[in-house]
Amino acid sequence: MSIRRFRIQPEAYAQVRAWVKRNKPSARDEEKMAEPSAEAGLRVPADYLPAVAWAHKAPFRLGKAAHGKETLEVREGDAWKRLVPQNEIDGWCRDNLLSKTADVPMSRDAGYHIVQKRTVGISRRAFAKFLGKQAVLQITRDALPEKKRVGRPVEARGNLEIDLVEAKGKDIGKFVHHPVRNFYWITLIDRLTGWLEVKRVTSKDFKHVVPAIRQMLGRMKKALKTDVKYIRSDSGSEFKSETREMLKSLGIRHKFVKSGARLEQANKTFQKIWYRLMRLGRGDLKELDAQAVAIFNNTKSQVNGRTPLEAIDAPDAELVAHVRDFKKKAGRAKYKVGPLQKGDKVRFLLDKVRGKHAPALAYKSYRGKHWSDKVYSVVSYNEARDAYYVASKFRARDKLLKVSGVDAITRDKVKARHAGKSVAASTGFEW
Repeated sequence: MSIRRFRIQPEAYAQVRAWVKRNKPSARDEEKMAEPSAEAGLRVPADYLPAVAWAHKAPFRLGKAAHGKETLEVREGDAWKRLVPQNEIDGWCRDNLLSKTADVPMSRDAGYHIVQKRTVGISRRAFAKFLGKQAVLQITRDALPEKKRVGRPVEARGNLEIDLVEAKGKDIGKFVHHPVRNFYWITLIDRLTGWLEVKRVTSKDFKHVVPAIRQMLGRMKKALKTDVKYIRSDSGSEFKSETREMLKSLGIRHKFVKSGARLEQANKTFQKIWYRLMRLGRGDLKELDAQAVAIFNNTKSQVNGRTPLEAIDAPDAELVAHVRDFKKKAGRAKYKVGPLQKGDKVRFLLDKVRGKHAPALAYKSYRGKHWSDKVYSVVSYNEARDAYYVASKFRARDKLLKVSGVDAITRDKVKARHAGKSVAASTGFEW
């Protein structure tokens, strides 16, 4: 059995190190040896410390660490590696985390690949436990995978998604051979049939958007041969205030969602068709809109197995069955992040910050700071909302990073280091 399979207890470590120190060959004995003891090492006899199994698995020798500290080294294969007892694991890891000359990666797998080349006694689990308690590493962790929440099931036609897509005039003018201002497409799709309506507007203020949406809803009602019951959109300003009032007056339920998967894909396909037609020189803006919508509505969808033009004449029951089969085959990756319990220590994701110039997304990879500075406790769980009450607010599981605690020694050393440099910078003196 390899020595790596054992936990190196401090008492046994001290006894083995003392034995190696006592039995180190003298200079005269070294001359008589076929191989220098520094390369051959010393083996602990079987009758010494018989209860310490790891002491008899490999040869040992004394080594030197930083500041002249005497350590015990063990030979593994052809290499000599430092033997680290349980009580020195955090110290060794901390030295390599804070030292300017250390080259051990600061992640579990990549870091342990180097650690196991240089030491014996530090397990992958112990190394990961140390890293998990480092405040600097916690607040720079990547965001958790987003938990896919079950949306409204598609039960019948008349459930729509709406969005606003921007088009840049400078990219279009050279192909339609006249100057074009920036404009917007309002795109509206029926989730079951896939029928798409598109309206071009020059501005996204309410006096342009509200009449356009009202006209599109009339066309959609005529195409679907049924009333529009429900519509969802992102939380763009163009879908608030007067737009919501207009939808309410028409008896249409409206809900804000993060994104509509059906419409996101439709927008991608519609724009691809539109810009291809533009490059082919198949007309001006109005003609391109009509042609692109006609081609889209004649394109077979994987979701319901028909083109939108065919789907509007098919029974809803057949379409719903096909949509369910499609979703079942497509599957969905299981969310692997475990639930939290009351009292668990967590940090929350920095989604947005408000500054002088309105909201800005705080989670950016180049900033390297993604989680709250302070660690909070989970107060309670709301099953209906599937959210945890943390830091005076209910938050989703994918917005919370569970931590085992904070390494206070490392945290204080880092703070002292920055405080010293800050003083040195302000006074002009090096500390």
